Amino acid sequence: MANQIILSWTVSVAGTSRTPAQAAAALGQANAPLYANATNDPVLGAFFGLAVKTDTTVATPTGATRTLTLNMNAALGAPNAPPAFPCQPNSSTPPTPPYTLSTPTPIEGDDAFLTNGSPVVQVAQNRYADGDVVQFSTEIGVSYTVIGLGTGTITIAPAFTGPTGPSAVVELVPAPVTLAAVYSTCPLDSLTGSGARTVSITYEDTLGASGTVVVDLDGGYPVPITLAGGTINIAVVTDMHVASVGGFGNSVGQITLSSLSEAILEDDDQDEAQLKLDTPLVYLPNSYFAIAQPTTSAPQLEGDFLVTTNSPNVPTTVDQTVGPALSPGDVIQFAAQEEIDTPFGSELVTYEVLYVGPKMIILKTPFSGFDFLHRPVRPDEGTKSTRGDSVINLPTAATLVSPSPAYPPPAAQLAAPLAQFVNPGNAVPPPRQPLAPATMSPAPTLLSGFFTQTLQLALAGVPVVPAAIAFA
Repeated sequence: MANQIILSWTVSVAGTSRTPAQAAAALGQANAPLYANATNDPVLGAFFGLAVKTDTTVATPTGATRTLTLNMNAALGAPNAPPAFPCQPNSSTPPTPPYTLSTPTPIEGDDAFLTNGSPVVQVAQNRYADGDVVQFSTEIGVSYTVIGLGTGTITIAPAFTGPTGPSAVVELVPAPVTLAAVYSTCPLDSLTGSGARTVSITYEDTLGASGTVVVDLDGGYPVPITLAGGTINIAVVTDMHVASVGGFGNSVGQITLSSLSEAILEDDDQDEAQLKLDTPLVYLPNSYFAIAQPTTSAPQLEGDFLVTTNSPNVPTTVDQTVGPALSPGDVIQFAAQEEIDTPFGSELVTYEVLYVGPKMIILKTPFSGFDFLHRPVRPDEGTKSTRGDSVINLPTAATLVSPSPAYPPPAAQLAAPLAQFVNPGNAVPPPRQPLAPATMSPAPTLLSGFFTQTLQLALAGVPVVPAAIAFA
C-alpha cells in the first residue's frame, strides 16, 4: 500500500543566461511557495488530506529539480495525514497545533479604534492585562496578544492586519472541557469498519499535565473520551490522528472531537447521543484515500432500486440474490438520499437489509427520503402505495456500505486528484517576454493548488517539466 505521493519538477538552463544555482533558487519554496506551511496547508491539508513530509530543491548539471514528498496517512509518522485542524481557528494563517480551547467573550461597553499595520490600539477602557488574547469584530477569527498597556491604548502582537476603523473587542477566554466525544460522518469509520478504527488524541490540561488517549470509533455515534490518568480536563490539543485502520487503509469520513453538554448514557441511541454534542473542537478532514476513490469502500450495486417514501419495500431491476448477492444484515445507501443535514454537520443515511428476494428487497426501516415521483398514476404504470393508490417508485442507484470489500486505492486512482495540478496542459503558459511575476499585470497569485502554473510563472519563461506522479 502506498503511503506517500512524490511530485517532481525539473527546469533546464540550456540556452539561457541562468546558472543551475540560480534556477534552484527560483524553483525553491522561498521563491515559489506551493503551500503556506508544511503542516496545515489550506489546500494540501484541508482539501486533499495530505501533509508535506519533505520539500527539496537541488541544482543539477543542466538545471534544477524540486521534489515534494507528501504523506497520505499516519503509517510513517509525523506529519500525520490527514492533519488535524481546529474547528474555531484563531489566526489569519493556517493554524498548526497546539490548539488552545477557548471561547470568545464580548467585552461590554468597550470600543477600539484600529489602524491597519499598527500594533497600537486605542481603547475606551483600561481593563486589559499583559497576556490577554483578544479579537476584534472587524476581523473575527484572528487573535492578538496584549503585550503593553498605556493610557487609553494597548499594544498588541502581531500588528493589526484588518481594516482601519472602529471595532468592538472580543476576549478569548480559556474553555477547557471535561466531557468530550469523537464521531465520524461515515459509518465505515468504526472499530469493525474498513475505514479509521481508532483515533489518538494528545492534550494538556489547565495544570500543564499532558496525556494521550486512544478512542474507538463508532461511526456517527459520539464515543465519550476517558481522560488519561493524572489529567483533569482538555485545555490544549497538541495532536490528533488516525491510530488504526481497517482494510481501506485510512479514514473515510470527517472525524470530529466535540465537547458534550452532558454525559452520554449507555442506553442512548445515536440521535440521543448526538443531541448532547456541544461545541466542535478539532477535526480530521476526509483522507486523501477517500478523496481519490470514494467508491472503493462502498461499491455500487448493479441495477436500479425503486424506492418509495415511507415504504420499506424496494423492487430492483436486477436480481440481488445472484452474482455479488445482497444478504440480510447488509447495510446499503441510496444515491437519492446520500446524506442529511443535522445540527452537527452532514450525516450519511444508510439502511439495513431485512430480506432479499428475486428483484425485491425489504429494508429494516422505511425509506425516509423523498421519492420525487410519488403521485397517482394509471394502474399499469406503477405499484400500490399504503393508501391504495398507484405510485411510481423512484429509480436510484445503491451502494454496499457493509460488509465493505474495501482496499486501498491503486496508483491510478491516487494520481487522479493531483493530476490536474501537475499536468502541464493545465498550466498557464509563460509570457512571451521573460518578465518577473511582480511586473505582470495583474500580478499572479503564488498559492498552493496551482503547482506547475506557479512554478512556470516563478521561473519567468523558463519551461518547467513535471515528472509523472510517483508513490512510495
